[in-house]
Amino acid sequence: MASAQTMPSADDIDREIEAEFLDDARNALNKIQVELENVRSGATTGHQAVAKLRSVVRSLNAQAPSGVMPSARMVLRRMDEYLGPLENVTPAHVDDIQAFADRFEDALEGRMEGAEATARVVRELPIKRTFDIDFDVVVPRPVEVLLVLRDRAGAHLVERELAACGLRSTNVRIPFEAFEQAFRARPDLIVAGQEIGEITGVDLACAFTAMPHTRDIPFALLSSYEWGHPALKDLPPRAALLKKGPRFGDDLALALTRFGIL
Repeated sequence: MASAQTMPSADDIDREIEAEFLDDARNALNKIQVELENVRSGATTGHQAVAKLRSVVRSLNAQAPSGVMPSARMVLRRMDEYLGPLENVTPAHVDDIQAFADRFEDALEGRMEGAEATARVVRELPIKRTFDIDFDVVVPRPVEVLLVLRDRAGAHLVERELAACGLRSTNVRIPFEAFEQAFRARPDLIVAGQEIGEITGVDLACAFTAMPHTRDIPFALLSSYEWGHPALKDLPPRAALLKKGPRFGDDLALALTRFGIL
């Protein structure tokens, strides 16, 4: 049995975990750069490259340990979301992915530390290009919306409506992850579904309203209920209610205007 003197401390283990992630992340960055260069030179097609890029980024994002290099994980998560639905890599995509890779490297090398730096950088990252939206006409704005929605189809609908307004968004399907995202990215708006797992959207609204760090972040609840329903009795009155169905677009526009986002 190892003696107490030879057993690693918790700090030693944390440093080892961070070092391993840093090595894996640098290797992933090298693979991303190779694929981008291959696309630029014509050595590979965009269709071939996108699968490799998605695999590299998704694998690293899945194994990223919580609590380690939070700024880097924020960028990595958004790069994973950007690549997820892509079917091809065009020159515009290459530039976007390069921007993600550059910011990810900055975070890994300690050039993006602190909550203010993280919040600023996530608003500068490329907006998703998988929606049928002409971003030469719709100019992306430095506005970050945090979605907490379990249903992928519903999340896609909300993200498309936001993108049509030039707003960037990220979606978390596990509600507890929303707290880290809110604290570090300081979103301009949080949109949560009512049924999101172990806690409800009303629970999230109450929690964010109660915490000094997040109480000023606008909150909107996506629900099939109307105001006055028992399930919404604890929803803070400052929150907006987005009704599922044909009224959704109008409700969202009203909420964005009310909160001064549009």
